[in-house]
Amino acid sequence: MLRIVAALVAATCVAIGIGPVNATNAPRTTPTPAAPATLLVLGDSLTWGANYFAKLHARLSAQGTFDIVVVDGWWSRRIGGIVSTKYSGVNTLRALRKAGVNPAAVIVGLGTNDVQFLGKPAQFVPLIDELLTEIGPVPVAWLNVHRVETTTTTRRSRIFNRTLATAAERYPNVSVVDWASVVATTPRLMAFDKIHLQPSGYEARTKVVLDTADDLWNRHVAATTPPTPAPTPTPTPTPETTVPAPTTPVAPDTSTTTVPANG
Repeated sequence: MLRIVAALVAATCVAIGIGPVNATNAPRTTPTPAAPATLLVLGDSLTWGANYFAKLHARLSAQGTFDIVVVDGWWSRRIGGIVSTKYSGVNTLRALRKAGVNPAAVIVGLGTNDVQFLGKPAQFVPLIDELLTEIGPVPVAWLNVHRVETTTTTRRSRIFNRTLATAAERYPNVSVVDWASVVATTPRLMAFDKIHLQPSGYEARTKVVLDTADDLWNRHVAATTPPTPAPTPTPTPTPETTVPAPTTPVAPDTSTTTVPANG
């Protein structure tokens, strides 16, 4: 088995300016830098192939959005359940967290191996819920599955995709990426086993993931940016109205003045 876990940590150096200390030697205040934003791509051999054939990790990092990019793909990995860590998406996520990886957004590429063993919505729902609960309330995009090597896996893939779409309606932070339609409309992207992909298929999958990462970045920014307060309207001054004081009409002076004669 081969495993490629590609991680790039883009450390951001923050210069902290400290003002002069006043005469009372008040304690200095240091602004708290924002935590680096990590994108996790959690998948199976299709994720491994996208990284190997199409340099998925390097191209995600080159987008210049997320500070840290982690691409973790493993052959035969399933969503969760009682399987060892490397074969379980849930357990792999827990191990990554213990290693210090705290995703701000997650792209999930799991389910292809689950449809080999399972085929009922009642079996898929607990697994989907288990992983989404473990991820938490960060933006998530889940690529649905396309496995057509037998009539059974073809039917189970469709059931899984419908179940995933229905389950995602219960999680406002989750969107489903319709990878199945991309491959169904271009069958030449599939490898001979009708499970994995040709190099051109991994290139197509990488482009879908790159677009998905852009969308997740926008959702992450929208979720973490405080709303801009509405400007306070400036009151319009009301012009003063001067009311003249009431006047009492003065009756005309009808009295006469007697001028004394000179004597």
